[in-house]
Amino acid sequence: MPADGPVIKRLTWYWQVEVGNAALVPLAFAIFAWRFGDGLGWPTLVALLPVCGLLVVGGLYWRGKLHALRGEGEALNSALALADRWDRPLLVLTLLALVLAVAGFALPLLGSTASDRWAVLAAAALAVAEYVNYYHRQLQHFDNWPDFKRLITGRGFRPAKMALDLAQWRARRGRGRG
Repeated sequence: MPADGPVIKRLTWYWQVEVGNAALVPLAFAIFAWRFGDGLGWPTLVALLPVCGLLVVGGLYWRGKLHALRGEGEALNSALALADRWDRPLLVLTLLALVLAVAGFALPLLGSTASDRWAVLAAAALAVAEYVNYYHRQLQHFDNWPDFKRLITGRGFRPAKMALDLAQWRARRGRGRG
């Protein structure tokens, strides 16, 4: 097995989980609202858009990384092109989710329910975390022992893998961010 054997093994399932979560997260929100709340409205649906988009972009990035480790670099280039193309739109959608979250509590939107306001807030927070986790700093440390160890030993948050690869990809094309 190659030196990156454990990484390949992990990425083989990891990218699928990320893409699958793009469907499971909204489903979980809907089930939670149905079971414990009084429904979800359009603000939650809008706030979930960047979450789903980021999970798909991130999952496809990890799929591309897996293929690159196997010697098939074009898949990673395609994933990075997608991540580059969706960087600003996903940022705008994430900011819109934050605005909806604040507006839901400061100026309750027409027809907004309590469960909808809390769901928008949760979706907005998740969107921010996913955006930062993929485009800036690795926030997720609970699914990999070396990453978790790094966090608990106080060495902080390292740059996100996708952010590093995206910066190199952009530099090879002679352009900065976006």
